[in-house]
Amino acid sequence: MSETPQTSTLRLFAVDVGMLVATLTTLFGYLMPWFSRSERALWSFSGWEYASLSDGGGWTLLTFGWLVLAAGAALCARRSMVAAMTGMVAAVGTLVTALAVVAASFAMLGEASSLNAVVERPFGIGLPVMAAGVGLLLATSCRAIVRCHLLGLAEDRYEPSTT
Repeated sequence: MSETPQTSTLRLFAVDVGMLVATLTTLFGYLMPWFSRSERALWSFSGWEYASLSDGGGWTLLTFGWLVLAAGAALCARRSMVAAMTGMVAAVGTLVTALAVVAASFAMLGEASSLNAVVERPFGIGLPVMAAGVGLLLATSCRAIVRCHLLGLAEDRYEPSTT
């Protein structure tokens, strides 16, 4: 009686829930208000404001692309080293593009004569939520890479020898 190895498509889709939660947390932080010009302002700077511009949001939409890539990587990251590393690349890409969008937003406020202008700015919850999400995405991507590496070592160790 011979045993045939089972190949299953379920093995390919092994969702890393932590990476998926981190991606969604980052997305919510990106969409939520970051800060506004003043307390009387009718709108705040946020990824949602950029995405909903009448001319489409332009390069600021790259952040959404990185987050889609991170979500896709999270679907396979528990078993695939390529997906785990793609998640890390997507996390860094999200960090860089989101940081550029936030920096460009601060630049639109104009020059301030002192740091008090920044301290007194009305801030929303978006930046801290986005920072927590990106940090968690980086951490869970690192964990997925290590997990895949350890699983690879375990499979190599228990593979029956053919000699």
